[in-house]
Amino acid sequence: MIMVSRRGLLGGAAAMATVILGGCGRDRTALVTAAKEAASGVEGVASVELEMADGANFEQLLRGTVALEAKDRDSGLLVFDEAMRSIITVIYEELDEVDATSLRVGWITGVLAGGEEITPMELDPYMPAVNPRRDRITAESFYTKYGLG
Repeated sequence: MIMVSRRGLLGGAAAMATVILGGCGRDRTALVTAAKEAASGVEGVASVELEMADGANFEQLLRGTVALEAKDRDSGLLVFDEAMRSIITVIYEELDEVDATSLRVGWITGVLAGGEEITPMELDPYMPAVNPRRDRITAESFYTKYGLG
């Protein structure tokens, strides 16, 4: 029988978590920067503010706002759709398959020049759930729509 002290085991687990999570910040920063740059390059986008966060169930979220120059909803939807296409493409290209497909993107909001908001739900993502909600929208929800995967 091998004896392992609880302190040693807990210390090892804490060290492993530090190593694993320590690299997440750098990857997150690079992903956010690339996604912001891609969305900012879309004609009709005034500014982009994105951040990575951890959800309540340890899932990762990419959230923020895409400020649009458009004042009317129809034009704004087209620009926001292109901005989301660029963000989702960056996620698809930069992350491994597991992280990319599970990354939650439902809290990225388009904001028209007049202040009205557009949500990703309005872009018709593929949602196999009976009760689709913004918090369930993943990057993968847009793969078919944007011709990825």
